[in-house]
Amino acid sequence: MRNKPDTAEFVSGGTRHIITRAQVEAAASRLTAAHSATFSQNREWYALVGTGLHYVLDLIAEATGINPSDVRTARLALDALGFPIVCWAWGDLLKAGHSSHTASA
Repeated sequence: MRNKPDTAEFVSGGTRHIITRAQVEAAASRLTAAHSATFSQNREWYALVGTGLHYVLDLIAEATGINPSDVRTARLALDALGFPIVCWAWGDLLKAGHSSHTASA
C-alpha cells in the first residue's frame, strides 16, 4: 500500500470525524464484498480493501457508525488512507461521467 497516514478525516452533517486504516480493514472483514451477490450497478464508487471491493459509503458507515455526507467525501477519505478507489462505469458514465461525482469542490 502507498505510504499514507493511519488516519483521515471526513465530514458528516457539518461535523468532522476521524477514520483509521484499522477501522476500515475491520469493517471490510464484516461486510460482504461488493463483487459477490450484493453487487449493484446503481453504485459507482468502490474501495479495494485486501482482496474485496466494498462500496465506499457502506465501508465508512460500517467502520465508524456514521454516514458520510456524500460519496465524494467517502472516496476521498478512503483514498487518503491509501486504499485504491475504483469506479464502476458503463454507457453514458464512460462518456460524460456523473455530474455530482465529477464536479470540482
